[in-house]
Amino acid sequence: MEPGLCKKQFIPKQTLCPSVETLRFNPMRRTILLTILLGAGLLLAGVPSSAFAFNVDKIRQSVVKIFVSVQREDYSQPWQRRGLTGGTGSGFFIGPRRILTNAHVVSDARFIEIQRESDSRRYNARVLFIGHDCDLALLEIDDPAFGPDAPPLAFGSSMPDLNDEVSVIGYPMGGNRLSITRGVVSRIDHNLYSHSGVDAHLVMQVDAAINPGNSGGPILFKNRVVGLAFQGMLDAQNIGYAIPLPVISHFLDDIADGQYHGYPELGVAWLNTRNPALRKDLGLAPDQGGVVITSIDPFGCAAPLLQSGDVLLTIEGHPIDDDGTIRIGGTPVEFTEILERRQWGASIRCNLWRNRKPLTLDLPLRNLTDPFAYRFLYDTPPPYAVVQGLVFLPISRNLLAGLGSDLGSADTHALYYVSQFAKIDGLHTHRTEFVVLASRLPHPANTYQQNFINHIVDQVNDQPVGSLADLVRALDHPLRGFHVIRFLADPQPLILDAEVAQKADRDIAATYRIPVLHFTGEAGP
Repeated sequence: MEPGLCKKQFIPKQTLCPSVETLRFNPMRRTILLTILLGAGLLLAGVPSSAFAFNVDKIRQSVVKIFVSVQREDYSQPWQRRGLTGGTGSGFFIGPRRILTNAHVVSDARFIEIQRESDSRRYNARVLFIGHDCDLALLEIDDPAFGPDAPPLAFGSSMPDLNDEVSVIGYPMGGNRLSITRGVVSRIDHNLYSHSGVDAHLVMQVDAAINPGNSGGPILFKNRVVGLAFQGMLDAQNIGYAIPLPVISHFLDDIADGQYHGYPELGVAWLNTRNPALRKDLGLAPDQGGVVITSIDPFGCAAPLLQSGDVLLTIEGHPIDDDGTIRIGGTPVEFTEILERRQWGASIRCNLWRNRKPLTLDLPLRNLTDPFAYRFLYDTPPPYAVVQGLVFLPISRNLLAGLGSDLGSADTHALYYVSQFAKIDGLHTHRTEFVVLASRLPHPANTYQQNFINHIVDQVNDQPVGSLADLVRALDHPLRGFHVIRFLADPQPLILDAEVAQKADRDIAATYRIPVLHFTGEAGP
C-alpha cells in the first residue's frame, strides 16, 4: 500500500549552491531539484523541422530580458535585509505592456527593468500578480508608450505529446543576445515546484540542461507557447522542466477577476486499495477501485465533509483506480489533477464508499488560508520580537532553511517535527503560529540562556502563546517582576528579570542597531 500525501509537506533545504542556485531535497520523491532563482536556460539540441518555422523577428520583439535588483529578507537578523544583488531572467509579452515570467525571477525584487533585443533602452516594470505556489508572475511596463509594436505570443490549445520537438526562447548565460534552442518533450508528470518548496503541479520535462538566465522564457510548439522554462535536476543529464500550459492557463484564469486566489487544496492523506486484505475490510467489490482517506487537513476543502476511512470512488465522473489514478485524455494521472484544473470557489462531485454504503457529495473548493503550510516566503518582512537579546520568530520554512549546522540537534528535530505533524497531532489548536526562540544576541544580561535556543514557546507569564503578537502582549504583564517563559516539552522555564530586560533592551537595540524591538506584522516597524 503506497501512501498518498497532502499536497503541502515540509521538505528541508540541504545545501546552498554557488551564485544564484538553490539546492533542495525532496525525500518523498528521491529527486534533487535545482531551482535557478534568477533564471534558467534550456540548452537543447535538435534537427531542423518545419515545426520551428516561426518568425524570428517577431520573437525578438516579443521575448524580453528582465533585469532585477534583489534584496532578500535576513531571517538570522530579521530587523534588516541582506545586501542588494542583481540577476536576470526572461519573459514574453502576452498583451499590451503585459509580460509573463516566473515568480522566482522577480521575488524580493526592489527594482525591475525590461529590455528587448531590438532596443538599447531599459524600461521600468512592476509586478501586477504573482503566484508563488505555481512560480508565475505577470509584470506591467510603467511607460504607457512602451511596446505598441510588440506582438503578444499566442498560447497553444493543447500540450505537445511525448517526443514532440519544441523551441526554447530566452536569454541564458553564455551571451547577451537572444537564444533559440531545440529539444523534445521526454515526460509529462507531477513534480515539486522548488520556488515554494511545498507545491507540486504538472511539469513538462524536456531533454535539456538548465542554465541561469532563461527562466520565464517561452517554450514554443508549432509557433505557440506551451510552457515556460523554470527548473532542472541536479546530477542528471538532459533533464529540464517547464511549467506547462494547464498551469499557465490556471494562473491567467485566476487573476482575470483582479485577484490571485491560488490552487484549492483537498487536504487529504490516502492509501491505495490494491491490498486484498484492506479491500475486504472496507467491503469493496472486486470491480471497485478508489483510495481510502487516512487523515484530513483541517485547512483543506475536504475537512468539513470527508471523514477518515472514506473511500473515494470517483471524482467529477472519473473512476479512481486502486492506485489513485484517473484517466484524462487516455493518460493516467493522479486523481488530484482534477483539482489542479479547477479554480478556487468552484466545486467538485465525489462518489464515496462510507461504512460500506455509497454516498455522493459536492465539495466546495474554498479551503481556508493555512498558516501552517510553510511555503517559502517572499516580499514580506519577517515578524520578530527581541527581549533581553533573545530573538523570537514564528516558525517558517525560511527560518528552518537557515538552520544549517544545527540540523543534528534534538531541538532542531522538534522544529521539523512540528512543521510536518502539528496538524496531524493537534498541536496547532488555538495557534496561528509556532513561536521559537531562534537566536541570542550576546549580552551580559543573557549569558546563561543559550540552552533554550530553538525551543518552541508555549506560555509567557502564564498567558498562552499562539502567535508572536501573543508573546509581545504577555510581556506587558510580568509576574512579580519577572518574565516567565515556558516551552513545549520542556519542564524548565526561562526566567527573565523584567527590570533588567527593559534596561538591557535599550543597550542591545543600540549595540546591534535594531530600529524596532518588536515587529509582529500587525503594524509596520
